[in-house]
Amino acid sequence: MLDFSPQLAAHLAGGITTLCRCWRLTRRDGLVMGFTDHDRDLTFDAVTYRAGGGLSASEAESAAGLQVSGGEVSGALRDAGIAEADILAGRYDEAEVAAYIVNWSDVTQRHLLQVATIGEIRRADRSFVAELRGPLHRYDQEQGRIYQRTCPAVLGDARCAVNLASMTDRKSVV
Repeated sequence: MLDFSPQLAAHLAGGITTLCRCWRLTRRDGLVMGFTDHDRDLTFDAVTYRAGGGLSASEAESAAGLQVSGGEVSGALRDAGIAEADILAGRYDEAEVAAYIVNWSDVTQRHLLQVATIGEIRRADRSFVAELRGPLHRYDQEQGRIYQRTCPAVLGDARCAVNLASMTDRKSVV
């Protein structure tokens, strides 16, 4: 169950709501962008969430326990929003996406729904679909070196601890 602030809970219980979704996208280079599915721009936490500027939720998945959760966001490639050249350059790889539910008539009433990172991005016809990966996704990936009975390095290469130069000896045969 979601733990809403008392003000947002009272708004939700009121029968008529003024809700929208907002996404804050933070790239690894520090650039922060805000998007909303509302029909006008909203501003909170020093970020302006642009209406019609880029993202919408297309699928969401949550998991209990240690299962990996995720989802997708989609959008149009626009000059003022997310540029195709930036996607191709990898500037959105592993970018953080924070998804909020917001009362657009009082943006102090909001709730953080999910924080995820962008995984695979698919592009087609001036639009994109980005895979969202939950925080447990990192535990599902191999990291570091894998140790096994047989050594994965090639004798004498950069990963190998054996220095072949110290093992060579030159002799003359007459």
